[in-house]
Amino acid sequence: MKISKRILSLFLACLFCLSSLAACSGSNTPGSDTEPSDTTGPSSSVKWPEIEGTVIYVDAAAEDGGNGTKEAPFKNVPDAQAKIREIKSGEGLPEGGITVLLASGNYPLMDTITFTAEDSGAEGRPITYMAVKKNEATLTGGVALDPADFVHLDENEKAIINDKAAKDKVLKVDLSGYGITAEALGEMRSSANNYNDDGTASFYIGDNRLHLSRYPNLNAEDPYLRTGANDGATNFDIFAMLEFEEQAVAIKERGKNWDLDNLWAAGFFMVESSFSSSPVTEIDIEKLNVTLSEKPYYGIGTLKKIYFFNLLSETDSPGEYYIDRENMILYLYPTDNFDSSSVVISLSDKNIATADNLSYVNFSGINFTATQMNGLYFTSCDHITIENCEVTKTGMDGIYADGTNITIQNNELRQIGYHGIEILGGDITTLNSSNNLVYNNHIYKAGQAIKSSKYAVRIRGCGATVSHNEIHETPHKGIDYEGPNHVIEYNEIYNVCMDTGDCGAIQAKRTFDSYGCIIRYNFIHDIGGPGSWALGIYLDDGLSGQTAYGNIVANVTAHGMNVGGGRDNVIENNIFINWASKDHALHYDSRARDYADDIGGGQEEQTVNMANRLADLQKQQEWLDAFPGYGDIIPYTYDYAGDRDDPMLSCNPANAVIKNNIACRTDPTKYDASYFTTLFDVEKMLGTYENNFEVQDSDHTFIPGYENGDFTIAEDSEVFANGFVRIPLEEIGRVENK
Repeated sequence: MKISKRILSLFLACLFCLSSLAACSGSNTPGSDTEPSDTTGPSSSVKWPEIEGTVIYVDAAAEDGGNGTKEAPFKNVPDAQAKIREIKSGEGLPEGGITVLLASGNYPLMDTITFTAEDSGAEGRPITYMAVKKNEATLTGGVALDPADFVHLDENEKAIINDKAAKDKVLKVDLSGYGITAEALGEMRSSANNYNDDGTASFYIGDNRLHLSRYPNLNAEDPYLRTGANDGATNFDIFAMLEFEEQAVAIKERGKNWDLDNLWAAGFFMVESSFSSSPVTEIDIEKLNVTLSEKPYYGIGTLKKIYFFNLLSETDSPGEYYIDRENMILYLYPTDNFDSSSVVISLSDKNIATADNLSYVNFSGINFTATQMNGLYFTSCDHITIENCEVTKTGMDGIYADGTNITIQNNELRQIGYHGIEILGGDITTLNSSNNLVYNNHIYKAGQAIKSSKYAVRIRGCGATVSHNEIHETPHKGIDYEGPNHVIEYNEIYNVCMDTGDCGAIQAKRTFDSYGCIIRYNFIHDIGGPGSWALGIYLDDGLSGQTAYGNIVANVTAHGMNVGGGRDNVIENNIFINWASKDHALHYDSRARDYADDIGGGQEEQTVNMANRLADLQKQQEWLDAFPGYGDIIPYTYDYAGDRDDPMLSCNPANAVIKNNIACRTDPTKYDASYFTTLFDVEKMLGTYENNFEVQDSDHTFIPGYENGDFTIAEDSEVFANGFVRIPLEEIGRVENK
């Protein structure tokens, strides 16, 4: 979807209230599972499309013993794989390759479909797995529960539920009647940092991912308690003062029904970008004192966001569930679509599809859904295309792809436990490009199993392009990247960083091996949840060698863009609109240098480690050729005794270019900080700072008419005379997939 004039009109006609725009965009978001069409019937009635070349036919409704023809299709994909191997070992791959056609229907899987080098195609002779009808052939590791099997609670069970209104709404079903065991569901896992907070298997009603019953409720105005006095490790009090007093009082009453033997706690115990969960080993309800089974990764701080979960008594909100693992009873508070949708459990503990050393294979129009693991997990692959597919309801990544010449395009990924797409490949040391492409995908509700360090798109390696994607509704970052020569362009990103803080919609950090990356022409808006410190673009903790231009960043809870002390960064021709009142539209600091000045402290180690990597890459001729001046940078060391102000010292924010950026506030009276700030002497560091424009709502000199929904800058505007280049608004966002 491109950013149309209509969308832009909504955007600015509401005085940049981009939450309204997000809601408008969300109205086109699918709200339920894609159910396979029930039009296939017997295999003979399938309307197979006419495709030239060698075709193998697969139909889940076929009889066993088929031979892969139209008249006698195979019943599953592995049979088609075996046929392809037979062809390859005989006459060899035919001209034009082989197409495997999958009829509409569900293809149940409790084991992964495994592809190896034996399943590869060849250049000019690819192998393509394609659904007859887009998104109607579903490879699933899920088990569906019939809503008719759910019954109301007995009086003893109702007595446990705290909320009176919920007692008659909560339903239950015997999972053992479906042959489901506690072992199949997987054990609930605790971790010091970033583990699943609700067990291995996940539960869904339609497209709604359910969550273990918790207090406070996820849909509460404030879904978190706060930590009080603590020992920094495993013991803390629940904060019971000021606006949190009512919650604390409620716990003393509600806690009488809590099953303390199965109680868990989760949250951001110290750092707002680090989520942890742990069983509670001891709790004193009256004293509001809690002891965890293990220390969160960063320990425990004061006034940090946490909640309790795995409580039958707190099953009082739509979408909450609890499992009595001893008796295998599922308790559930139904959502509105319960009667019309089955309850799906991602019972498979395998990837839907796994590939290693696979090449020249395409996947088109297939659904991959319902697993505790990854949807697709590909390693050491080359010339792979995944297009027009849906990947949903995964416990881990939607798509994990490691290799070169991998194209992931025109897909929809939603309800993903970890990363939506994680892609890596190429060689950082030699700068050999991966040529990987993530193009025109719709990715939302990623990071659903873990609230931090899981992103819609995660890029690693060298030379990937992430272009024209629509990304939204994630608790942490939209795009996270690392490595050189990546291009992030023409994406629309909104409603990300909604649960975490100290993060950006697009972010990378702490390396000298990510030079040459370009962030351009992205539309980033409505970033950060209530009380969070979230940015549009975040070049964090000394990240260097980046170029960001032509981006539009609007309505963020912190800076529009923050550059954390790196060098050789070019920030040019961006528009920033409405950022947090205490922050700046564009903030460029000197933290890498400040860390170096922390002699003997923990931060200095970070600066030294970065410099050590710099020194390694300075031995590579490829890096010296690609990035002029890279070899002249002086790596900072613990015993450095030279000039601290030398612009070539690695920790100094030298050679920055900050020019031709526009910052606009719709109501300048609400803002305390200046528009632009640099916390170092730009001239001294041989940088450039010029032609950055500050615009207010009543000022139409630079953006005349923007309040009517048009970002177009007047032809005679002063900004063009000073070097501002028009941003191609009509090209940003997803494009029509014909």
